[in-house]
Order: sequence, then structure tokens, then C-alpha cells
Amino acid sequence: MLQAHLLDLWLFVRKVAPNAVGILLVLVLSALAFHVSDVWPGCSMLDCFVKSFYIMALESVELPDEWYLEMLIFLVPLLGALFAAEGLVSATTLFLNKSRRQGEWSAVVASTYSGHTVICGMGQLGTSLCNGLVDAGERLVVIDIDEDLPGLVTARGRDIPVIIGDMTLPETLSLANVSRAKCVIVCSGDDLANIEASIAVKELNPVAQVYARVFKKSLADRINEALRHDIVTFSPYATAAETIVSRLGPTERGPGQ
Repeated sequence: MLQAHLLDLWLFVRKVAPNAVGILLVLVLSALAFHVSDVWPGCSMLDCFVKSFYIMALESVELPDEWYLEMLIFLVPLLGALFAAEGLVSATTLFLNKSRRQGEWSAVVASTYSGHTVICGMGQLGTSLCNGLVDAGERLVVIDIDEDLPGLVTARGRDIPVIIGDMTLPETLSLANVSRAKCVIVCSGDDLANIEASIAVKELNPVAQVYARVFKKSLADRINEALRHDIVTFSPYATAAETIVSRLGPTERGPGQ
């Protein structure tokens, strides 16, 4: 619960920070204008900054004689109100929009990870890998473009950061902090997308172990060799067949067989 509250606070700070910087910039520039114009004789820059804050808070101050400074006194609280309102509205929208909030939260959590595993594609194979790796004590981040997949519900239920987006895009992979991951497993149902995502991962993190699920392994091996990327391709169907054959073992042939 403490981690959840701290993350909520961090999300709020991240959302309102640009607006807070805007308010601070308005105060600094207005204080500088008042100080250079010597509106209040004997006032230091800090005093002018404090008076600018009073003006933004609609407190009364001595009015300057110059018309443009009077206009500035009118604009300072208006700009402050606009920045504050926009920041509060965007922060409120974030917290009311549950899916967007979860995405921001997951990106913040993933940014703190290092040496983790990223699973791209949360179909049946991805979900099985996710459950197995979590049970083995691995720290995971998962990616998929369809936020309604049952596998993503399972991942969220196990407190795994979920990134919603196109796994072939560097922006999506960066949200999962792929550059600091030790292993990335790309296992969607689209072979070409898996290969493209694997190459994008290698460009972001050349030392990561990358496993790509493919249907036609021979084609993936040729692409991998041509692009000179160290990507391990695997076919669940071939692996299943090998497992079954190895379990059956050699059979005795009878007479006439």
C-alpha cells in the first residue's frame, strides 16, 4: 500500500510539474521586469519576486505608474490561474482514466527495474511463460497492443507492469525499460512482427538475450544470419514435437514390421 501511495504521488508530481515550472517562470520574469523598472525603489530581486507572488495570489500591492507594468500586474494572476487549472485538470483526468493511469504507473515501475525480463505478446504462450517465470522468481514487464487480453488481466493480478503498445516501436520498448533488461521474449502470433521487434530490441540493448517465436524457424535463422543479430528463434510446435518424440522413445518392432 505504501508503494501504491508513493507511485500515485509520483504520478501526480510528474503530471503537474510542467505547469508548476510555468508558474515559476511567470513569477521570475515578472519579478525581473519589476526589478529592472525600479517600480518599488529599494526592493531587491527577492522582494520583487515575493510581490509578484502576492500579485498572482490577488493580494494588493503598490501600483506602478507605467501602463505596461499595470498590464503585467493584470496578466500575472491570469497566467498563474491558467497554468494551475490546466495542471489540475490533466492530473484529475489521469486519475479518473483508470487505463491511462495504469499505463503511467506501469511505465514508472518499469523504469526502476534492471536485469528484468520483458515478454512481448501475451497470448497463451506469453501468459504461460509469464506465470512460469514469476513462479521462478523472475521480475517481469509485459507488452501487448490489446489491453483486453485475459493474459494482461492475469499479469496485473500478479502486480506485473503492463505496457500497452506496439512492440515493434522503440517508444513502446523504452517504456518497458528494455535497455536495462537481461532477457526479452517476443512471442506474439505474428512472425514478421516478432522478428521486427527482436531487431528493435537488439538496437536498444545489444547485450540482452532475445528469444523470438516463429512458425518457420529456417526462415528466421536466415534473417538472423543476414542481419548479424544474436537472436535465438524457437518454434513451439517444433519444441512440442521434439518433447513428445523424446518421451515416447524408441519402440520395438515386431516380426514383419
